[in-house]
Amino acid sequence: MKKCLILLMAIYLLGLTGCLPNLKPRTPAISFAQDNIRIKILNSGFERAESHLTYIEINEVGASDSAKPQSQYSVRVPVIHRWDSWTSEVIPFSSFSARPGINLQTLTQANVVIRVDAKDMVEETKETDNVYDANH
Repeated sequence: MKKCLILLMAIYLLGLTGCLPNLKPRTPAISFAQDNIRIKILNSGFERAESHLTYIEINEVGASDSAKPQSQYSVRVPVIHRWDSWTSEVIPFSSFSARPGINLQTLTQANVVIRVDAKDMVEETKETDNVYDANH
């Protein structure tokens, strides 16, 4: 009886979450003193997530949406297995392409936006949790 109940619960949970990957950006490690950033992406799904493209933006705090992105960097993320994560190498601010007049090396705070699977290459159980957007 217990085995049947456990099996039914497992089937129910799989039905709720699906059998797909689910990519989520985590809070980045940003260093204004060293002018760099490191990002982490979690796959909380039940399948591996194939390689995909992730965009990182660094903007001035308070920049209007029409002015964004003020700087951008794209990174090819490798396969992330189910319930695993991937952490980038340290990405220097100098690697970002920035609009004229934006100098990332002078920022002491910033708005950071991470768009995981920016080109929708990975089919996921939940597509609405792919963006991290916060001030640091």
